[in-house]
Amino acid sequence: MCRQDESRLARFTATLGFALDDFQLRACRSLDEGRDVLVCAPTGSGKTVVGEFAATLAVAGEGKCFYTTPIKALSNQKYGDLATRFGDDHVGLLTGDLSLHPHAPVVVMTTEVLRSMLHGDSPLLDGLTHVVMDEVHFLADRDRGAVWEESILTLPPAVRLVSLSATVSNAEEFGEWIGRVRGPTTVVVEEHRPVPLWQHVLAGGRLFDLFSPVTGAVDEQLVRYIAHRQLVEAAPAVPGRRRRRRTATPGPAGADRPEVVARLEAETLLPAIWFRFSRSGCDAAVDECLRSSLRLTDAGDVDRIRAVVEKHTATVPPEDLDALAFAEWLDGLERGFAAHHAGMVPVFRHAVEELFGLGLVRVVFATETLAVGVNMPARTVVLERLVKPTADGPERLTPGEYTQLTGRAGRRGIDTEGHAVVLWTPEVQPATVAGLASTRTYPLTSSLRVGYNTAVNLVGRLGAPAARDLLRRSFAQFQAEMSVAALTAAVRTNTVTLHALDTELAAAEGFAEYVALRDRLVAARGAATSDAVTALARAVRSHPVHRRGDRDRLLALADRRRTLGADTDGMRGRIATVTGRLTDTFDGVLALLDERGHVLLDPHSGDAHVTDDGRRLARIYCTNDLLVAECLRSGAWAGLDHAELAAVASSVLGESRSRVPARSGSATAAVDEALRATGRMWAELAGAEQRLALPVSPEPDPVAVVAIHRLARGDGLAAAMRAVDSDISPGDLLRRYLRTLDLVDQTGLCARAALPVPGACAPETPTAELR
Repeated sequence: MCRQDESRLARFTATLGFALDDFQLRACRSLDEGRDVLVCAPTGSGKTVVGEFAATLAVAGEGKCFYTTPIKALSNQKYGDLATRFGDDHVGLLTGDLSLHPHAPVVVMTTEVLRSMLHGDSPLLDGLTHVVMDEVHFLADRDRGAVWEESILTLPPAVRLVSLSATVSNAEEFGEWIGRVRGPTTVVVEEHRPVPLWQHVLAGGRLFDLFSPVTGAVDEQLVRYIAHRQLVEAAPAVPGRRRRRRTATPGPAGADRPEVVARLEAETLLPAIWFRFSRSGCDAAVDECLRSSLRLTDAGDVDRIRAVVEKHTATVPPEDLDALAFAEWLDGLERGFAAHHAGMVPVFRHAVEELFGLGLVRVVFATETLAVGVNMPARTVVLERLVKPTADGPERLTPGEYTQLTGRAGRRGIDTEGHAVVLWTPEVQPATVAGLASTRTYPLTSSLRVGYNTAVNLVGRLGAPAARDLLRRSFAQFQAEMSVAALTAAVRTNTVTLHALDTELAAAEGFAEYVALRDRLVAARGAATSDAVTALARAVRSHPVHRRGDRDRLLALADRRRTLGADTDGMRGRIATVTGRLTDTFDGVLALLDERGHVLLDPHSGDAHVTDDGRRLARIYCTNDLLVAECLRSGAWAGLDHAELAAVASSVLGESRSRVPARSGSATAAVDEALRATGRMWAELAGAEQRLALPVSPEPDPVAVVAIHRLARGDGLAAAMRAVDSDISPGDLLRRYLRTLDLVDQTGLCARAALPVPGACAPETPTAELR
């Protein structure tokens, strides 16, 4: 590093007010040297400082830095942080909902926005020198991870990439891949937590250390207590003696939830995030606390809480607040506890986040999405269970999931230590908890899938041959090749052996002819006449090789060559199956797009040309992108007004948590006809996908059509919720509506601004208040 660069880093460090850790210094120095950087470090360790240094370098060099995050809420938070450092005029924000100063030298955005810019060759890319991908481990997310991988692959080579990740067990592998596709890359891995994490188990109202501070093994007191409790639980009831019954709802760890919270408060372990793995469970925990006498705030906090709530809910009509049980929600906030999950309306969720950050809400009952979403560190994390429900049934937490959840405990600069508390239940063994707490296995795996939108964008920008080459350079392909590395090595070894065998056998004059005669004789003995068999047998015996002294050795070599060749061909087939999946899928997608007129394939060159219909498909980003494009091309959605278009478009988002139909059945006759046409188009496309061995796109789901129609025509949230007869929560409905607004805007039939946004989900303009 040159003296000027060192001075630049020194000036940056001087503005921080604290000394950089060694891993931060190593990452910043590598960035100064013009290398890409991958930083893997625990939550709260300060890895975002490296991203801020990238922004500083861009501004100092009169370049531009894009800072990407996985969700809008994090983008809003990061906008506030960076605007404080660089000034409001030097920082922009692009989230889909908001566009503030898009030409600023530092722009914060969701990763989807960056991907769309790269696909469309946006002029905003001009002058781009640095990109920061915060939470890059989202690349493993099954539904959205492909966005990160596509962006890394298509980012201009001259742009320096800073990837910030949670601790993953294959950081070197991921860094090696980035280095292959982008050039010199420094991998910085930091395992040390800046705030130590203490592990506990709460059982019978008693808080035990999980590990002995002396031996480091599972604490003996905890083991003895759990063994005793399990014996008591298993003991048969004594005749005439009644078991003690609790007057409240039984809770985990031998105590009601309000009692557990009170115990945490007594141990000075608040604020806490209490993870429950269902939305209804989070709401039920709040209800249980409301029925108790639990209060975690004092009289002086109430006015501050109400001021924050009024700021966030000012745009929500009274009838909508009534439908959202506002009074009960506010009661919980004023007493210091709340739920936090995706089923809440945005303004409620944002208020909880702000109050928790201010220390006015002391306990949040949250689903696991909080652990990978908004930045809400706490002193303590509580895990009620070590099993979570999934679409395939209950699944035990993995060590990586446990680490990610408990990583929220311990606030740097506030707490001297963080705490993870597991609530004991009879199925929990201390050794199981210890295994989760002490194992660090969180591998990062590719989730790249070749969809229709991706295909037309890649073909439009690169052409089909170059698109195939790009897919062969993907992390998915890299991992596929690594998974068959042993087979590949075996094929190389076998190929050398086969060549040596072929050389030796070829040196034996006439041996190939002799072997062919023997093979014909074997085949003839089961099918030919006796005369033919006799003639072949005579030919074999009279062949010169038959009289060679080393004949048996040569035949053994030939048998070995035949077996080894067959084995090697089989290995090559398995390698081709694994490593060719992406390109095979890409070719299948192109074949269907060619059939439907979105691309024109050249059978001779293998290249493809994107048509006008394909260019429209390139602007559509949703799970059912091809279905939407086909409905537009065929006129299935023609003649709908804006509200009707939104209603029909909501059926193809592919995100339902329920298959229960809407209560009112229909919105308008035009909507019903468009839904029928959409269903017919889906069936037609599904048949083509099956024929081409492609994944079948999700079937249209009209579960929220009537509710979305009411929102789109301005009836309000309360009226919309009356049209829902399923487990769709207000938050689910509003998130679906916002995604619908994005989709109708992409169709080109209706601008997003032409449809109303309910007050409960109105985007909040980042201001100084967020900072």
